[in-house]
Amino acid sequence: MTNQRTAPPVTNPPRQVFSARLNEFLDQLQEGVTPNYGSFCAFCYNPLPQGPARCDHCGQSTQREPLTSIPREVLDMHRRKLKRESLVVNSFAYVGLALGLAIFLGMVAINVLYMEKALWFFILATFVFLVGSRLLAGIFGGVIGDEIGYRYANKHLAEDWAAHVSQRETARSN
Repeated sequence: MTNQRTAPPVTNPPRQVFSARLNEFLDQLQEGVTPNYGSFCAFCYNPLPQGPARCDHCGQSTQREPLTSIPREVLDMHRRKLKRESLVVNSFAYVGLALGLAIFLGMVAINVLYMEKALWFFILATFVFLVGSRLLAGIFGGVIGDEIGYRYANKHLAEDWAAHVSQRETARSN
């Protein structure tokens, strides 16, 4: 009898709702670097280069008159996405800080209860607190929280986008 392994199912990463170019434009717009003006796809709001027949993000024809600014609803979606990402990343970073504090308090308790308040151990505990909290906050917030926050925010952005497209197309058909 042969021992066959089955490969895990291949899952494609979720398609980006906003193109990389639109994300970059929205970030610059949020920072006040660029005005809300240009030539944008009327379907996905991707910034269009000069004279294309189709949008290079969604593939829609540019026969529909391109927009000259991005609608407020899309700007609000982007802002909510950034806030969601920030909330998750910061929450995980605070968990890392709390874990560093818990390690410090545990070391202080060991020092007080079992080591007769040794100064060198208290200094070591303080060093562990300062360095450990920073490292744990960076690992929890910057690595773990960043990935989870990105997925969480993009999932909700996709839901917001689907609702926006549905509303927009319903309004156009009426």
